[in-house]
Amino acid sequence: MFSISSENLDRDDLHTKLSNDKAGAIVVFEGWVRDHNEGKTVSSLEYQVYKELALKEGEKILQEAREKFNLHGVLSVHREGHLKLGEIAIWIGATASHRDDAFKATRYIIDEIKHRLPVWKKEHYVDHKADWVFCRHHSHHVHFEEADFYKKQVKIVDQNKLKNAKVLVIGAGGLGHPALMALASAGVGTIGIMDFDKIDITNIHRQPLFSPNLVGEKKTVIAAVRLQELNPFIQINTHQTRLDAGNGEEILRDYELILDCTDNMQTKFLIHDLCFKLRLPLISASVYKEEGQIRTFKSGSDEGCLRCHSKMTPDDSLLGNCNDFGVLGATTQVLGSLQASEAIHFLNEGKNATLAKTLFMNLKTLCQIQVKNTKHPECSVCQGQVEIKINDFEVGIEECDGSFMVLDIRELDDEHIHQFTSSDKKIALCCHRGVRSKKLAETFRASGHQQFYSLKGGAAHL
Repeated sequence: MFSISSENLDRDDLHTKLSNDKAGAIVVFEGWVRDHNEGKTVSSLEYQVYKELALKEGEKILQEAREKFNLHGVLSVHREGHLKLGEIAIWIGATASHRDDAFKATRYIIDEIKHRLPVWKKEHYVDHKADWVFCRHHSHHVHFEEADFYKKQVKIVDQNKLKNAKVLVIGAGGLGHPALMALASAGVGTIGIMDFDKIDITNIHRQPLFSPNLVGEKKTVIAAVRLQELNPFIQINTHQTRLDAGNGEEILRDYELILDCTDNMQTKFLIHDLCFKLRLPLISASVYKEEGQIRTFKSGSDEGCLRCHSKMTPDDSLLGNCNDFGVLGATTQVLGSLQASEAIHFLNEGKNATLAKTLFMNLKTLCQIQVKNTKHPECSVCQGQVEIKINDFEVGIEECDGSFMVLDIRELDDEHIHQFTSSDKKIALCCHRGVRSKKLAETFRASGHQQFYSLKGGAAHL
């Protein structure tokens, strides 16, 4: 429950309201009125709250905390009116089975309240004129000027261009992490993070925004919180979904530059085609063992596109990924950082080095080559004729209702699977990563067995 109070808060009463025999821990946060702020002596504080909106948004924040941190109970009260020194301005209490959830919940709630609630604070000073402050503008814990944040880079880049830019990073993995961190710290005004996955322990060695205690949490949610802590002056949008032909255009069109940080050809070619259809510039990077490459695509340019060289999307089963061949965090850090660097140059100048030439790097030998990007004169995609094929036989686990039978084919051969062609139920084939299941579903459907589907992402994303 979230509430607003004009009266002094009773700690014991609030504490009692959260009493629960199932809880193993309670964590309480109290915000007090202190006698100083930013070098000025404070005599008192005055809070003004847009009550109707604050109550609605405050309750929403508490509900988010309940879901994220497995709480038994949570309570928060924010004061309004004139407060004396030492009084409690805000009280937050959270109970959980384990202390870690309760600790993280209270931190999450106070940060979100500071950032999202319509609360104005008037600071009354001893030797200065009283001043109203919108708390959202002071949601970070250290008060400083935005211009000071970028002081060391303004001689190199046009900060206003970065501040007004909107960049979408697709994939919050090994490449996405360094790219996101560099873009956020550089001050790109709006950054979108698109990823459907949850944090796994195998991610952390190359994805430093995450830590072992966050395993199982949604990648986009945690990355957004960490990036906002890194730079409080930017806006972070999250898209907790898998990119597909159905949702791609709606999401991508809200941005002016796209970074492809994914690890499979199906998604890479889809992003590429969507960007050419929407005439959006794209910076794509890939990693193989200790090698990597980066290329920038721009619709209407003379440098061509992926379809100039490969009309058919390559089969991921023929290429493999980091699950098959391994990957070093140091390799993805370098490639992802270069991807962000190319993005910053593109936002400032409308061009960069990898628009004309693709960069290939070997991080083991430190060799690199640049290969000129070329355009096929008869490429239909370069000519603006882009067809996005909607794949209607891939389904997510949330779509598999009672009419579906999920069939794990990881240890089954094709002949055994063929026995299910006479089934009346819809069959969602599930392999490790969704590659073999997709190929089999296409084969069965081509033979007239329309009941076969492929489970998106395979068992790795259940």
